[in-house]
Amino acid sequence: MFDVRNMSMKKLFIVPLLISFSLHSYGDGNPLLKSFHAYGITKCDAFISENTKLGTNWNYFIDKYANGMDGVATEVTVTQIYGVENDTVKTVDTYIQTAKNCYLRSAWTLTYPGTCSENIDGNAWYIATRMPNKDYTTYENKGGIALHAKDIKMGNFSACVQEGSLRKSGKHVFLPEGVNQYFGVV
Repeated sequence: MFDVRNMSMKKLFIVPLLISFSLHSYGDGNPLLKSFHAYGITKCDAFISENTKLGTNWNYFIDKYANGMDGVATEVTVTQIYGVENDTVKTVDTYIQTAKNCYLRSAWTLTYPGTCSENIDGNAWYIATRMPNKDYTTYENKGGIALHAKDIKMGNFSACVQEGSLRKSGKHVFLPEGVNQYFGVV
C-alpha cells in the first residue's frame, strides 16, 4: 500500500495542547509515544510505531480533541514536518483509540519544484478526475489511493502541491514498558 513516509524526501473544541519537539535521538524512550500516553492513548503503541516513522530532523505537534466521538474513544492528532529545504513533507495523522481498536487517518501535503506533469509519475498514477473549472486534478494509483494535485506559480517559480490521505485500523497491542516494536529497547 502507498505510504508517504516511505517516499524519497520528496476541530468542536480543541484543547490547545500544542507541544513541539525536535527529535534528534530516542535516548530516554520514544518521546512521541510518551506524548500519546500523556493524552490518553495507551493501547496503540505498536500501531503508532508501525505507522509513524520517526527520523532525524523531525518536528511534531500534538492536539487532543475534547469530548471526542460517540462512546468511549480518545482522539489525538499529530502533525509531523520533516525533510530539508525545498524537499519537506507535512503529514497530519489522527489516531483514535476505542474500546476495541486503534484507527489512523493520515493526510499529507507534498510540494515539489516544477509542474505536476514533471513530478507525478504517469506509470504509477492515472488521472481519475479532471476539473477544468478548478485548479486541482485528482489522480489514483492501482491501490485506489487518491492524490489531489495542483500547479502553483509565483513569478518565475512553479511548484506542484500534492495532497492525499489514507485510513488504517489495528487491534490493541500492549508493548512492555521500555520496549518499542520498531526501535527496540528504548
